[in-house]
Amino acid sequence: MKKIKNLRVDYSGDLINIKKLKNNPIKQFEIWFKKAKKENIIEPNAMILSTISKNNLLNSRTVLLKNITDKGFVFFTNYESRKANDIMHNNNVSVVFLWKKIERQVIIKGKAIKITKRDSKKYFDSRPEKSKIAAWASKQSKELHNSNDLINRFKDFENKFKNKLIPYPNFWGGYIIHPNSIEFWQGRSSRMHDRILYKKEKNKWNINRLYP
Repeated sequence: MKKIKNLRVDYSGDLINIKKLKNNPIKQFEIWFKKAKKENIIEPNAMILSTISKNNLLNSRTVLLKNITDKGFVFFTNYESRKANDIMHNNNVSVVFLWKKIERQVIIKGKAIKITKRDSKKYFDSRPEKSKIAAWASKQSKELHNSNDLINRFKDFENKFKNKLIPYPNFWGGYIIHPNSIEFWQGRSSRMHDRILYKKEKNKWNINRLYP
């Protein structure tokens, strides 16, 4: 088996033209995100979300970006989950998008804030029926002693809501990440990667290039 230390890929991306970048990194992210979607990357909205627990331990997991607004990036979860408990104690978060097919990565750091109940309900109502039932059935992040327990809970709620409108659960909803820094990474040959950092200072975005 090939040794891990010998696993290498030489990237081929171009140098980012800083003069052509948008002044607002959210607008620049939208351009890169559209490119990722155009290249048919599987779930280009998948992002690694890292949070800090009340014991100052890092927790990371993959979640899905569900909306981009002029204020930030929206995702949804169970408000009783580990990630939600972490955010309740420390709402500083980091997310990473890695699009290997186009040799790009984006790192977003900021504060996660609950969106309005109305907006959470609006998105919940748009979800597929089984996804709605799953939200009710899952005690997210709690210990599951037997996988049949989850299956049975799903069936119970499926029967309970049969031929009915599935109500919005108050323990479920969205967060918006208000960014204070966004870094755009472009893979280049010989590990001469390009990194552009937008950092918010006094409500203004400063743009700088970083060493790889």
